[in-house]
This record gives sequence, C-alpha cells and structure tokens, in this order.
Amino acid sequence: MNHVGSFKKVIFMLLSTVMVMVSVLPAAVFVEAEDTKSVFRDVTQYEKEIDYLTSLGIIQGYQDGTFQPAAPVKRLQAVQMILRTLGIEAEEASHIEFKDLKPGDYGYKEVATAVELGIVNGKNDGSFDPYGKLTRAQMAKIFANAFNLQGRTAKEFTDVKKGDWAYDYVQALAANEVTTGYPDGSFRPNALITRMHFAVFMARYINDEFKPPVKTPLTRKEVIAQKESVVMIYAYDENGEEISQGSGFVTSNGLIVTNYHVISGGTSFEVVTYKDEVYEIEGVVDYDLDYDIVLLKPYDRLPLKQLKIGSKDMVEEGDDVIAIGSPLGFYNSVSTGIVSGIRHFTEDGLDAHFIQFTAPVTFGSSGGPLFNMYGYVVGLVSFGFELGELNFALAADHIKDLLSPYVGAPFYQLSVIPVEELPVYEEEIPEDEIETDPSAEPDEIVNTEKFYLDEQLAEAIAHPSLPIIYGIDYSGNAVQINYETEEVKSISLPLPAERLYFANNELYITLLKGRHSPYWWEEDQEGAIAVIDTNTFTLKETFDIAIDPYDIVADDKYIYVSSGSGQWTYIKSYDRMTKQEVDSESIRNASYLEMHPNKSMIYAITTDTSPRDISVYTISNGQFTGHYDSPYHGDYEMSTDMTISADGKYIFNHIGTVFRATNLQSTNMTYVTSIDPFSAIAFDQAENVFYTGTDDLITMYDSKSFEILNNWYVDGTVDRLFVRDGKLIMLTTEMPYSTNVEVQSVQIFDPKQSLQ
Repeated sequence: MNHVGSFKKVIFMLLSTVMVMVSVLPAAVFVEAEDTKSVFRDVTQYEKEIDYLTSLGIIQGYQDGTFQPAAPVKRLQAVQMILRTLGIEAEEASHIEFKDLKPGDYGYKEVATAVELGIVNGKNDGSFDPYGKLTRAQMAKIFANAFNLQGRTAKEFTDVKKGDWAYDYVQALAANEVTTGYPDGSFRPNALITRMHFAVFMARYINDEFKPPVKTPLTRKEVIAQKESVVMIYAYDENGEEISQGSGFVTSNGLIVTNYHVISGGTSFEVVTYKDEVYEIEGVVDYDLDYDIVLLKPYDRLPLKQLKIGSKDMVEEGDDVIAIGSPLGFYNSVSTGIVSGIRHFTEDGLDAHFIQFTAPVTFGSSGGPLFNMYGYVVGLVSFGFELGELNFALAADHIKDLLSPYVGAPFYQLSVIPVEELPVYEEEIPEDEIETDPSAEPDEIVNTEKFYLDEQLAEAIAHPSLPIIYGIDYSGNAVQINYETEEVKSISLPLPAERLYFANNELYITLLKGRHSPYWWEEDQEGAIAVIDTNTFTLKETFDIAIDPYDIVADDKYIYVSSGSGQWTYIKSYDRMTKQEVDSESIRNASYLEMHPNKSMIYAITTDTSPRDISVYTISNGQFTGHYDSPYHGDYEMSTDMTISADGKYIFNHIGTVFRATNLQSTNMTYVTSIDPFSAIAFDQAENVFYTGTDDLITMYDSKSFEILNNWYVDGTVDRLFVRDGKLIMLTTEMPYSTNVEVQSVQIFDPKQSLQ
C-alpha cells in the first residue's frame, strides 16, 4: 500500500527542530469474529473461535451441520489442521514408515511431512496410531513443536510439575497465552483434547483478539520481561556491508514489525535475539513508504513470544509506559517514562495518531515497542527530537492495519517482495523544487456525458460492437444498458448469479447452488449456467452442471467453468449445444479465467494462494490439450485480477505487472514491465493506446512503449472501462447526494477532444 502524501511536512510545521527518526501509519482494526450464532447448530460455547477457524479453512464440520465440539481430536486430524495453519504442502517421504501407516495410505503424506519437520513422532511400538486420541499434554507438545513456542510463566499448574515430560511444553503454551488452564488451577494433561478446546487453542495462537484480556496491571519487571520478543535488525548492502541498524519486535503470525527506514536500501537483513542468536530474514511481506513501516518475514518462525498489539485507547496522559530498543547498538535497552499526550496529525486526507512520551530514545530505538503497564504494545517508537523529552510512538492501532491481511494467513505461503522492487527511503523534496511534466498532470475534472443507474452493477462486460453494457446488478438480475439511448433492461434469474461472459451473441452466467468452500468436494458440487439471447435479451435456458461455478469463459462451441470449491479441483468444458461435459483439468479452487483472443488458450489466476500464481490451459475442440504454470513463484507482485490485451500480446495484472502472452512455453507469461496499479483497463487498437482507471484518475499509455501519454480526472471512482469508436465508456461510483449514498453512473469521454 503506497499512499500518496506524507506527514513529514505537518510534523515539521508543528515542531521546528531537528528530527531524529520519522514514521507514520494509517488507521485500522484487526479481524474479529462477529458476535453471532455459530454456523454449526450444536456449538453453544466458543462460537467465535470455532467460526473463525472455519472461515480460514483450518477446521470444518460434518455434513449434518454439526461440529461435535465435545468429540476428541484424532492424531491425524491434529497434524492436518496444523499443516493447514502453517501453509505447508504435504510431501511423500518414503523412508518414513510406521506399522499402521505406509506410503499411499490416507494421511501418510501429512504425517510423514510433520515427522520430517519434527512436529510429531511415532509411538514406541513403531506405530503412529493416526486415529488415536490426543491428550492435552500430547497436544501441548505438538503445538510447541509446530509453532516453535518457548517461554515460561509465573503460573504453575497444580498437576504439571517441574520434571514432568510435558512441563516445558505446557509452560510454553501458557507463556504464549494459548492456554489458561482450569479454574481450579489444573491443566489436566491426561484428559483428552476435544475439538472445541483445540479450536480455542488454535484461535488464540493465530489471533490476539481471542486471548483473554489482561485485566490487572503487571509489575514493571513483568513488562520488561517481554524484551525477549524484541530483536535488533541489521540491513546490509549488496557487498555485505552494514548500512543501518534498528529495533523491531515479533508479533502476529511470526512477522517482525519495524520502521521502513531501518531496512531502506538494504539487499539482505538479519535479526539478533536476546540469546544472541542470528536469524536471516527472507524478505519484506508488506510496507508503507510514506508511513515508514514494514513487515519482515524470517525464513522460519522465531522461538520468541508474539507480542500483543494494543491501542492508543489503552493509555492516557500521565500513564506509565516502557520503551525497549537498541539505541546506538546497545541491545534491548529499557527506558521508562509517562504519556505526555495523544497527538493527531493530518494532511491530504490521511491521518495518524501518535503517543507522545517522555521515556528517552535515540538512534537505534526506531521500530521498538512502547508498552503500557498491561503488557500490550501501544505504539511503535518512531521519532524524537533532540530538544527535551519529546518522543513519539506511532499508535498501535495503525500497525494493525498493515498486519490485518496477514493474521491467519499460512506463514509458509506468505510471499515476499523482491529486494530490487523495494523503494529507497528518500528525503522529501520541497514542492517548489519538483520538476513536473505539465502534459501529464491533470489539473481539473473533465467533462463527460453521464447518466445514473437505478442499481449498481457487481459485474459488467461490453458488447464488442454495439453500444451495450451487460452486467449483473446487486440484486442478482441480468442487466442490459444501452448507453446511447440510456435504456436499461433486466432479467430476473432463478438462482444467485456471480460471473458472466459474452460469446456467440449470448451471455453465459454462472448460477450458484451453494456457498464456495474449500471443503465442498467435487463429487458433491452442483451449480448451473444461464444462457441469455442478447439479440432479444431474453432468457433462453438454464442447465445444471456438476461443479460449483466460480468463473466462466467460452469460445465458439464450448463453455469453460472453473470451480469455486474443493481446494485442488477442476476446470470443466461443456458443449454449448448438448450441454454435456466434454473434458476437465486440475485447477486451484476460486481461480479467475481469461480467454485469449485467439481462443486457443485460457489463462487462470489463483485468488487464495500466496504467492499468487498464473497458469495457462491450451484447448482444442473443448479438450484441454496442455497445462503449465508461470515460470515465476512469488517473483512479481500480483492481485487477483488480470486482463489480456485486445491484440493478445500481453497479460496485464491489475497490480500493474505486465507479462507476455505467447504460444511458446519458453516465453509465455514472462515479465515485460510494470505500470501503475489500476482497477480497470481498456484497449484502443486503432490508436495504439490503452487506458487504465485508478480511483478518479484515467491514464493513457502508449501500447508499444508503455509510456504515459496523458492523465485525466473524472467524477467518481472508476469501476470499469470500455472503448468504442475511440471513446471511453466508464462505469463509475459516485456520492452525488448530501446523504453520501453511493450510486453508479455511465460516463462517456472522448480523449481526442480533450487533446485538441
């Protein structure tokens, strides 16, 4: 998220002195389960935790709509759920074999993978007992091994004593606030772990929102003890020379939070823990340059407790706070002070809150945590001034915004940004010294022909030659809009509609018979396709298909549908006339499709994997004749949306990354260049240009050089772009009324007239 604008000017205007360090962030909240009735009819306790893990695809219920919360967890089930949480793909390991579990058996790959990783082991008699029940002590060991949990707590359970084989594992769970034990002070290590309690432990580990709140203040020593989660960060250049050093801390999902300027310009990074252990950093997961914050991912989870992120609302003026960092390289230095105030800085539509505090900080303290006396991180130590005790920490609420997409995401599937794509933090240039290209700078909103729609469209496509837009509105109706006459027609459909495609003077629309789910397996899936005659705009027919339809494309004779459920599932082809299934091929569930203009290839992009992946299917007469993936794996950033250029030469990912589209596997899906991110794109082959829409900005590019030729501002946010006879047809969302109600409009803009 690269926000436009900076708070530096505001801070300089407010405080005219020498700044030591800078950083700012946008506002946000963590993901939190709503307080509603559980999706399972037999769940009356820990509904939020169970529903949360269900939404992440980690656990699932039974076909009768129950969860069976009191049922014990099987050993194989525990392994499977932990691997899903971590995002680890199970692999065969033929040298690992148990008496009761051999290569080819159900669950063997998962168990073998977990054994390889040291998460579990077999029993003394040479068996694994995959369907055996787990005790709470055994679960504690598996949890601690899987998530690299360590630590001690002052709490001692009455039935888990020092010297017991499970003592260290149970202590690690308690120290990481995964378990609190029973009200009588026991842990009950020999009791069976139920599905309900397993869900509670897993939810607490993944998301701080499920951990019991700390209701009484900690002692100063107890807060300072959390310095074990603070690390010292080193950044190195391409020659291995150290270029900067700062602080950071481990938080949700094992990620490390620090200021972007700490790692800016580096090509490799290391962290040093309180035990003087050195760990390499795999890379940057996400950053915000203007706000000077970054999330780092180590190659493996560090054996450190994840600190809980709090809020600015957890402190008031006069409250004690503790800052921990590595000023001037002195590792884990502790400084204490009080909150001087909660400050609110705003500029250019962005705003951020800072906690002003008196605890001394200096170079090397950047990126360290500021704690309240309940042990929560309430701020990220960000900058200070040499005059007096004037120090600031970014409010922790803003850290949550950057973190929230990665809470609950499988750790080992988190992609990192290539270092060559990371920007270098630079000093801000005064506006009066910035050179601009007047021809590329829009200065006012352009005039367009415009009319408003009664209902917004969720999906939209254009007729290739007529002044018609087809869509699915928010009520699930099929819609036809003539943007020359402003006439709108709609057709009610028998089932919820999701995606549509135009071919052969027909609209093909996916109809849903269930909710997409990774655990709705292929043998049970069902859906339907509606066919609309665009010449008369009437519903021709609907027909059932044995797949949960997610996206749809078509050629002259066949319809192709990807499945929205079942994890590794199918893309299927159907004969348009007979409506019978012709062929199928493996695909990741919930993949979007793009038909190549030559109708010999279908490109697919995943929406639920990290890193995201593009693949291509070659087709002939409804048959899938080949399939292969992109040559890259996380090398280039991608969003879930992509569009193939009208000439069929390029694949434009909407994050701005451009790839080739060719018939040769050696060059297909290879990187070409990058442009600015966009939400909509359209091509004008006659003029050798293409247009993108981002928020309220339209940008015109040269189709050969990819250089920007012009920019225009329009009313509203651009949702879709189409080109017809040199004119831009736009679907935009606006708030034209004082009530701020969103409405959608069709706007027509002639770039040629604007350029005259």
